[in-house]
Amino acid sequence: MIEIFSNKGYLFIGIIIIANIIAFNEIIKILMIKKSREFDEKINATTNIFKSTMDIKDILDALIKNLYEILDFDAAISIFKNDNDYELMACHGYGEKTNISSFLQENKCIEIIKKVIELDKPYYIKDLKKIEYTYYNTEFQLLLYHMRSLLIIPIIYKKNIYGLVMILNNKKAAYNVASIAKASSLASQVAVAIENAMLFQKLKDMDKMKTDFLSTVSHELRTPLTSIIGFAEMVKRKFEGSIMEELDLENEKNKRVVGTIKRNINIILSEGERLSCLINDLLDISTMEAGKISLNMREIDIEEIINQVITLTNPIIRDKSVQVILNIRESLPKIMADKDKLVQVIINLISNAIKFTEQGCIVCTARAVEGNIIVSISDTGIGIREEDKKNIFEKFSQVGDTLTKKPRGTGLGLSICKYIIEEHGGEIWVESEIEKGSDFSFSIPISGQK
Repeated sequence: MIEIFSNKGYLFIGIIIIANIIAFNEIIKILMIKKSREFDEKINATTNIFKSTMDIKDILDALIKNLYEILDFDAAISIFKNDNDYELMACHGYGEKTNISSFLQENKCIEIIKKVIELDKPYYIKDLKKIEYTYYNTEFQLLLYHMRSLLIIPIIYKKNIYGLVMILNNKKAAYNVASIAKASSLASQVAVAIENAMLFQKLKDMDKMKTDFLSTVSHELRTPLTSIIGFAEMVKRKFEGSIMEELDLENEKNKRVVGTIKRNINIILSEGERLSCLINDLLDISTMEAGKISLNMREIDIEEIINQVITLTNPIIRDKSVQVILNIRESLPKIMADKDKLVQVIINLISNAIKFTEQGCIVCTARAVEGNIIVSISDTGIGIREEDKKNIFEKFSQVGDTLTKKPRGTGLGLSICKYIIEEHGGEIWVESEIEKGSDFSFSIPISGQK
């Protein structure tokens, strides 16, 4: 009887032990899942931090700070691989006055860096005091002083190595497989951020080169072009004055020659003026991109400006069946703006409307809406396709060429308009329908504040 109870007691204890083991395993599993999720969330949060900056030094500094939560190191160094050179980017755990850069140039340090690059994976020394690793200490003693564990993680993306991070700890075998894997995962996210930063920098450099090129070429073209236009005007005056007076215009041959010469001189002048406008656009956009534009803000009357522009554009519509109409039905408050820049915007919008309207009318309106003056230029022209609207204000966009054979110049006019309006704190947009016309509108704050 006692044996039965004894056997049952053992069975009961066994069941309890097994149940505890199962429960303990489940708890461990839950904790591992929780830790994994926490790590994933940290990775995502860290990735967002890396995305928020395009400075490689800041990215690598943020990497070390985030690695500390995973590896709890005593010292860390991040190194950027710039072509075949190694550049120290961030250093934690050493004195500010310590010149760590000099140790990166030492043969043993370069050797271990190259070894990591060749391995294409983390390199881990569990104990620097072991005989086979003591030669590292003799070469760069300050770097590894009192350190026992050395972990070097390459920063890799798509087989491209952008650098590495050296993690040091004064404890022997300070890191395990799991922590190294987490650190490597974080480093791979950083590699993506570095690649994006490098691409962004290349784009910035290319954009600056393009802006500098446009500015230089525009300035170089302006001087000879001014001379060409000036001499052409002088030739025209001389020809239409004293030379024509000496000619027998009753003679049919002389009459034809005179007509041809006058026509050719007019072509030189009109094309010269057109080229001058294109050069001015190039200079404007290069100045704007360089951030050198400044607004001369003062109180102005928008109705007066629109009237002025309509008068300036009258010669353009002289040979067309088009009318330009001003339609303002309310008294408008004065606004703070740069008069010359707004004139430039309105001339551009009305000129474009005239260019793409064969017959009908162009209506200019202005109204006050919720602290803004909204100016609209509406035409009855060819209109703009829906898929082209998103590009209409982009630099060098020439949407009109796909609809007509008319020259569109540099395609910078609307981009310049957008820049000027946004510098005033306003917006510019377009509404259009093919064969029914377009409506370009922009808003300017009445207060003049952005």
